[in-house]
Amino acid sequence: MSVGINPMSLSHSINDLFTSIDVSPEDVVIKTEFGLDILPSHPDLAKTEAGMQATQIGVLKGILEPLEENYDYIIIDTPPSESYLSAAAITYARYILIPLQAHFLAMQALTQAMEDVSKVKKGLNPKIQIKGILFTMVNTRTNIAKSVIAEVREKYSELILPVEIPFSIKYVEATLAGIPMVLFGPNHQGSIEYKQLAEVILNG
Repeated sequence: MSVGINPMSLSHSINDLFTSIDVSPEDVVIKTEFGLDILPSHPDLAKTEAGMQATQIGVLKGILEPLEENYDYIIIDTPPSESYLSAAAITYARYILIPLQAHFLAMQALTQAMEDVSKVKKGLNPKIQIKGILFTMVNTRTNIAKSVIAEVREKYSELILPVEIPFSIKYVEATLAGIPMVLFGPNHQGSIEYKQLAEVILNG
């Protein structure tokens, strides 16, 4: 939606690549006016995932590897919870960026993410690396945000990225407009932070 794509109106989505041998990744990829190609998700993917088995953990890798020669970077946006899709992404990826909202369940979620990456690194993907932890939706006016950020910094200081994405309603407005935030509000602090994040990732 944030690039003007409504998944409900598409003839194909990544879900079809999990469920049909007659659909290729090239059939699903959508080119946008923003310099991004999108392999869109779909609500039906949740149903497909519910029926997945551990032996299918490499399916995502099989979907994305043929596309690698066409792109400098492939970014996978995964569900925040432990799932087959998240495990499949970790199995395929080379680097992991962990976005973390500063709320009271943050440490529990972060600990789980670290454990998931550690398990995969010991087995299916020994090359996987954690690129860093990114604080998102940060509202430093709240005590819980300050407390969580301090705790994470103390425990994982070497992984904290020098960028924080502030809380703002502007992200919702950009999504509704179908325009990436960095173009919707280029001078907004959130956009500035996202641009800095890109520099950190590309140069780090």
